[in-house]
Amino acid sequence: MHIRGYIYAIISAIFFGSAGIFVKNGYSNNFTPVDLLMLQYIIAGVILFFICLFKYKKDLSLNSTTIKKLLIQGAIGNTLMTVFFYSSFKYLEVSVATMLLYTYPAMVALFSFLFFGEKITRRKATAIIGTFLGCVLVLNIFSFEFNFELKGILFGILSAVFYSFMNIYAQNLVDEVPPIVVTFYTTIFSLLVLIIFNFNFIEKLPYVTLNSLSNAALLAFFCEIIPLTLLYGAIKYIGPVITSIISTLEIPSAAIFSYFIMGEKFTLNQISGIVIIVFCVILLKKDDKN
Repeated sequence: MHIRGYIYAIISAIFFGSAGIFVKNGYSNNFTPVDLLMLQYIIAGVILFFICLFKYKKDLSLNSTTIKKLLIQGAIGNTLMTVFFYSSFKYLEVSVATMLLYTYPAMVALFSFLFFGEKITRRKATAIIGTFLGCVLVLNIFSFEFNFELKGILFGILSAVFYSFMNIYAQNLVDEVPPIVVTFYTTIFSLLVLIIFNFNFIEKLPYVTLNSLSNAALLAFFCEIIPLTLLYGAIKYIGPVITSIISTLEIPSAAIFSYFIMGEKFTLNQISGIVIIVFCVILLKKDDKN
């Protein structure tokens, strides 16, 4: 059973790491990354609905308190995290955008200290400083090779901020709600919010290209439904701490995908930065376990 859990976690991380490839290939001048995200949510929402209807029908009926919590998680946390994350791909390389998102464990530790009074251990402090150093190396801020748009960096950091919020607020969600049902509700709430603020997306639907549709479908299957299912399966067999540590494979996976598929190049400094960030994330996760 443990072997199955490790396999699930590894495959899940690899699939999640491929998201940037589909986003990069799926948007265009007339179809933004947010439009692509909404199309992905429509496809995923329909599939998740039928899964929940046939397997978790009784769990779809929730009380008003739980619905409100899921609304906050979906409409605020999930929506803003994914919007900023997908938008960052428009300005940054796939590996850099993914790396910025994965600074969220350091942000969780920092926010928990600032707002909830949680103690920052020496290990956490080292990991937070190390994460910042890793970002500096990956972005090549102090070298002549720095050529990333500040807007993309801001979007990447904001995606990590709201991912941190999702992780902290998730503690308020009831444990008895099946994860697949939580995913369904947060997906639907995110879609509804995006429709309100990006209503012209409806007008674009009749003109969606096959390229955008296929990439949105690939995102729905390979970067949402399948990896989430595998992630929950991994948590079942090996627990959340080990699963979260293995999930850091998403960073090198994104780097490998971007190198071989997108032709993105890396300097020694950037590779060192990615390694430092992966190490710091693992350090934080082990601290949480202790």
